[in-house]
Amino acid sequence: MKTRLLIIAGIIISIGISLAIIAFTMSDESSKSHGRFNYKNTDPIIQDTYLDKTISQWQKESHESLMSYHDIHGDKFFENLGALVIKNEMLNELNKQNIQVLDSDFKVYSGMVLTSLPPHVSFEAFVNDTDSNTYRVSGMTQSAEVGDIRITKLEFFDTDEKLSRESVLSPSNTVVLQKKDNDEIAIPRNLIISGNSDIEVNFQNNFVVPVRIQGNGDWQNPDWYGPTILPGTTGTRNFDTFGVYEWHSRTLPLPGSIASDYMGGGEILIIPDDMGMLSFQDKENIGTAILQSSEIPWAGIWSNNNGILIEFNRAIFDALPDAKEYYQARAEQLIPFDIPITVEDPYENYE
Repeated sequence: MKTRLLIIAGIIISIGISLAIIAFTMSDESSKSHGRFNYKNTDPIIQDTYLDKTISQWQKESHESLMSYHDIHGDKFFENLGALVIKNEMLNELNKQNIQVLDSDFKVYSGMVLTSLPPHVSFEAFVNDTDSNTYRVSGMTQSAEVGDIRITKLEFFDTDEKLSRESVLSPSNTVVLQKKDNDEIAIPRNLIISGNSDIEVNFQNNFVVPVRIQGNGDWQNPDWYGPTILPGTTGTRNFDTFGVYEWHSRTLPLPGSIASDYMGGGEILIIPDDMGMLSFQDKENIGTAILQSSEIPWAGIWSNNNGILIEFNRAIFDALPDAKEYYQARAEQLIPFDIPITVEDPYENYE
C-alpha cells in the first residue's frame, strides 16, 4: 500500500480541519476578502458561462440557491463553478503581473477538495507566455468566491549535468521557527545536512513564547527531547549519527496542566559521507525530502517501499507535453544516490 508522505504544493500543504467549518455568506460583504484564503468575488473579464449563467450572475446567487443547484447536479457542481471563477481570477492576476499568455483559453484542473459544503477546492493551471516562460498558477475556491492566486515561474535545468552531493544540502544547520499566515512553521521544514556523528543542529525561536524541541511519538513521551528555547534565542541539539529524525516543537505546559500547543515541526535528514551506509528506507525519506524542497512543481510525493513516486496535476501537461520525461530526469539528477523514481501518469479530477 502506498504511503503518502506529503500532499499538495505549493498551495496546499498546512490546511487544518477547521477549514471545514468556515462560514459562507452571500451578502454585501462578499466583495471583501474573508477567511483563511482571503475569499472574495472576482472582477469578471471573461464571458464564459456555466449552466448558462455568467460569473456576475453566479456571484449574485444566495447561499440557499447555490445549495439547491448542488442538490440537483451533485458534488461536481461546486468544482465546475469553481473552475469558471478561478480561471477568471487567474487571468486577472496574470494581467496585473503583466504576463502575456499565449493562449487565454487555458483549462484549469481541480486538485484537493475539502468536503465541507460548500467545499474548498484547489485548482491549478500552467500557462506559457509570449517570452517562452511557463508559469504555475494556483488558487482556491469556495462556491463562487476565489482565494489568493499564486503564480510561480518554472525553472528548467540541463539534466545531463552532474550535480555535486553538496548541491542538495540546506544552506546551514539552522531551523527557524516562526509565524506565517497565522500558522506556526519551521524553515526549512526538511533540513538536509551532512555528517557521520556528533552533528549539530540549531533551532532559532522567533515566537513570543518558549518552546521545547522534541522527537515524534507520543507528545507527552516523545522519542527524544531537545532544548527548551526562550523567545528570540537559539538552542542546539547534537545527533549521534546519520539518518532521518522527525521532530516538532511545543509550548511548555503550565504548572498543574499537561496542555501543550504544537508550534511547528519537520524532519532532519542527515546524509553520511558514505551514502552506501544508508538503508533503503533512509534513501526513500531523504530522496523524498530533496524533491519536496526542489523547484519541481509536484502535486504529491509517494513512497511504496519500492522507491519514490511523483505525481503532477494534469494541468502541467497542457503547457509542457514532455513534462513527464523532463521531471523524471530532473528528479534522478537531484538525488545523489540510486533509488527508483517514477513519475506517475497525470490524474484529472476536473471534467
